[in-house]
Amino acid sequence: MRIFGACLLLLFTAVSVAGLPQEGQTRSIVKSDSRIEFHATSTFGKTVGVFHSWDADLKMPTDNFADASLVLEIDAASVQTGSGLKDKEAKGKNFFSVKDYPKIRFVSKSVAPDADPSKLHMNAELTLRGITKPVSVAIILHPQENGLQHMEGDFSFDRRDFGMTHNVLFDKIANTVQVQFRLDVRNASTPAPADTTPR
Repeated sequence: MRIFGACLLLLFTAVSVAGLPQEGQTRSIVKSDSRIEFHATSTFGKTVGVFHSWDADLKMPTDNFADASLVLEIDAASVQTGSGLKDKEAKGKNFFSVKDYPKIRFVSKSVAPDADPSKLHMNAELTLRGITKPVSVAIILHPQENGLQHMEGDFSFDRRDFGMTHNVLFDKIANTVQVQFRLDVRNASTPAPADTTPR
């Protein structure tokens, strides 16, 4: 009788644990080939700003990217445009205002599959200058190479929604800003390369 009762207890425990939601496995991001940037156009040309300091938290309870959740936290002051004057302007009060708002945050809320298995639609929230707004992101998944999944995201926002209303008299800046990111995601079954840093 005791053995029968112990078996029932083990069975009940196994069923209960199986029914619990499992926390997603964090996938490592290879930053050396990943990139986060924005594109802004004006009367006299286009500005591309690249953020060089950021953290990504990608969790996947399964191997399906449609089940993933993504958080990006970006150091606003790390932006570089290739022009010292543009860098100063981008970091200043009229745009990112990095002293008052040092972090830019992107948080996914849901992911929906597309008829094309290489594409996804992600609903997310973008927090910029202390203001949070929803954004819709087009995701493209490229074929795996050497155990890495290349994931590209593309979305746009209206800079006025985040308090960036500044303009230049003879160089009108477009209100729509495009954001692109590429993340190289290491497959869970692929071990990270050995650390060869001298000690």
